[in-house]
Amino acid sequence: MSVRTECWDIAHDWANRQDGTGIGAGGNMLYGGGCIYSYGEHFIIAKHVKNETGERAVLFTERTYSQTTAKHIAIVRNASSHLNIIYVADPALTKEELFEDWKERIVTIGEKLAQAKRPQKHAAEIAGLFSEATRYANFFGYAIPEPLAQVGNIRNSAQFAAYLEMDRAEKAAELAKQKKRSQKLQKAKLKAWRAFETNNYIGSDGWDYLRCNVNTCEVETTQSVTFSLFEGKALFAQITATLAKGGCKDCGQKFLGEYPIIEINKDHIRIGCHKVAIKEINRFANQQGWL
Repeated sequence: MSVRTECWDIAHDWANRQDGTGIGAGGNMLYGGGCIYSYGEHFIIAKHVKNETGERAVLFTERTYSQTTAKHIAIVRNASSHLNIIYVADPALTKEELFEDWKERIVTIGEKLAQAKRPQKHAAEIAGLFSEATRYANFFGYAIPEPLAQVGNIRNSAQFAAYLEMDRAEKAAELAKQKKRSQKLQKAKLKAWRAFETNNYIGSDGWDYLRCNVNTCEVETTQSVTFSLFEGKALFAQITATLAKGGCKDCGQKFLGEYPIIEINKDHIRIGCHKVAIKEINRFANQQGWL
């Protein structure tokens, strides 16, 4: 590793070679592995890169930090001005992270369009960011993600409003798909638990469920509480009688002498930390011939 006194020398050494290492005498600027750093590997100023066709470029940070780091950035920018520079949020980020960063920054600028006295200024900023993202994508042969392409063409508040509406609709559709997938998975897990294929069940819907262990003649809950079928039948009779009277809240009784009966209504019961739907209770009761 070479040790040089001036940051200018370190910057020019790095700019004109793709390998090797070097460090300033004070240790505040160094390079290695194609990257040049300010005060250590936590802050990459720039990075030499090469695409599949052998073309070279430099990914140059748009971050800043201290006044000294700002000086380092200016020195490296000057030393590498003859190179093909592509400005990115941080050379350490992956392409997915960089594309997402460009999109988020464009959206942030787009939010200013409606109230701006000079919207063309913000439109130019959006165009500039999208242009740099396009240069990056073209250099590496990457396809620009559709969400970034959508915001990259925004030039006025009407287009931004249309984008927001479309984005909300797409997110709502994706959430609906995720919910459907989650419900399908939960249904399969519950079916496996009821069939005693597993003894562990963690749901995401906030409800507890019941199963009957015919070997022990016990009721089991998804929270691993067990009690006899006799006790279960007595509880079912109590629930039925309470519902006939309109239900109760803070019922003042305990199940098995331990679990407070918090609520019984037409939709569900809450006993201790359990919340069980009346539909689930009736399903279980019908299975046992209690109805």
